[in-house]
Amino acid sequence: MDSIISPSNNFIILAIVSGAAAFGIFSEHKKWFGKLSGILVTMISMSILSMTGVIPVASNPNVHVAVYDMVFDYFIPLAIPLLLFSSDITKIIKESGKLLIAYIIGAIGVVLGSLIAFWLIDLGAASNKTAGVIAATLIGGSVNFIATAEILNFSTNPLFTATIAVDNLVSNLFTLFLVLVPSLSFLSRFYLKRKNKTQKITKEEINTQTTVPITIERIAVSIFTAALIVASSTFLAPYIQKLMNTELNLSILLITIFSVLAVNIFPKYFKNISDTSFTIGLWLMYIFLAVIGAATNLTQIFQIGPAVLLFYSVILIFHFIFMTALAKLFKLDVYEVVIASAANVMGPSVAAPMAASMGQKRLIMPGILTGILGYIIGTFIGVSLAVMIL
Repeated sequence: MDSIISPSNNFIILAIVSGAAAFGIFSEHKKWFGKLSGILVTMISMSILSMTGVIPVASNPNVHVAVYDMVFDYFIPLAIPLLLFSSDITKIIKESGKLLIAYIIGAIGVVLGSLIAFWLIDLGAASNKTAGVIAATLIGGSVNFIATAEILNFSTNPLFTATIAVDNLVSNLFTLFLVLVPSLSFLSRFYLKRKNKTQKITKEEINTQTTVPITIERIAVSIFTAALIVASSTFLAPYIQKLMNTELNLSILLITIFSVLAVNIFPKYFKNISDTSFTIGLWLMYIFLAVIGAATNLTQIFQIGPAVLLFYSVILIFHFIFMTALAKLFKLDVYEVVIASAANVMGPSVAAPMAASMGQKRLIMPGILTGILGYIIGTFIGVSLAVMIL
């Protein structure tokens, strides 16, 4: 069936894609749909438009849409370094304290949970890739989800869109559970008891971290630096791929490696552009997920989704049980476990305000830093896991 808007109407399709991204971002800040993720709002919006024939379906191999190709070919490679420009490993290790230990335990729990889910639930030939992608996003975030999927050539698999939908649903529900954990008395015996030293903190204080204003100069430098890293990576990737005799998409992996190395070799340079680059990178990710929404086939999601939901649930349940079981051994209190788990599953943007809302001012910065650490290691762990259990 031909779409109402022709695949060749590039600017109309670009306007719709960017509009869906803006709608998702705006709706999340306005809380129009409660706690529903802005990413999910963006994807659902585009999915409705594609399924009703308003715009071309992104997953149709017989239809060429230049805007969709542009997003896949250029936006994602640029988004990854832009989102990683705040990944100062030295600062993370130095300032994260015991929350770093809790975070590492949680990451190990995710990996072990992924192995258990892989052995228990058969998702077909792509089970190993699904396990790797889920592990990457639960240890890191959306950027790791996309990067791992691209490296594993998983982004065109029907399981990909189902996994994104399930990821948004389950992670939001899990976050609500984490908020309740400190009040669940039957769990208290598993955690180290500390004297109650909660500190009241206002919403304004959550945002007191030093930020650098976004300017035209920083936008220009951020995009140039990201483009330079991408250009270097894509130039070298074919040679390394041939040398290693592998079908993996090494360009994305090299982009990740070069980004992390650059940030930690030149921390002062990247400190000045990290806020600007993250904002640009996040917008690029929303645009990409809008296109993924246009590729969504709800029939496939309803057929595959329940199995992916069970797969995902097994991982998260084991992750939390594993952290709780080791809490006393590593002298972790309930707040350290909860905030570290939030940093694992939802990243720094959720871990920091959760720490603040629980009166744990001491955990705000560590929550941010450990969440950023996840961006650094998530892709490597996800790809390694998928290859290992092939």
